[in-house]
Amino acid sequence: MVTIRAIRKENLLAQIARFGSQRAFAEKAGLAPAHVSQMVTDRRNMGEDVARRIENNLELADGHMDLQHHYPDNALHFPVAEHNRVAESDEEMLQALLSKVDQMQQRLSAKTRRVLLRIERAAMEGRLSDADWEILERLVDRFEKEL
Repeated sequence: MVTIRAIRKENLLAQIARFGSQRAFAEKAGLAPAHVSQMVTDRRNMGEDVARRIENNLELADGHMDLQHHYPDNALHFPVAEHNRVAESDEEMLQALLSKVDQMQQRLSAKTRRVLLRIERAAMEGRLSDADWEILERLVDRFEKEL
């Protein structure tokens, strides 16, 4: 089981990569560069308040820092489903759908990211029915056709 500490650290590193440096990230996130450095080197953990501050200042969805995401450099935690085979489980189906979402996430509004986060949480908790999955798949298919 992956700990919240590990998830937050992975998300921290991804956000630092997004901004190109610890200093640029710290400035945008409203944190002291030394604080960011300490979190990167595991001398300090990212607590609840800091996670929420990062989400707020970077306009990330609520809870973003607490959930695993599909970062391209992290194939170990997020296997990508091949398009020519059937998903073996709800989790694999979710991972395939969310990989598309994560690729576009940075272009989305904060409101849209919040809605997607709620869907992700419901799926991870096993609260989506077969009918819910069908609705989501039809919606994604419709959006792909509009592109």
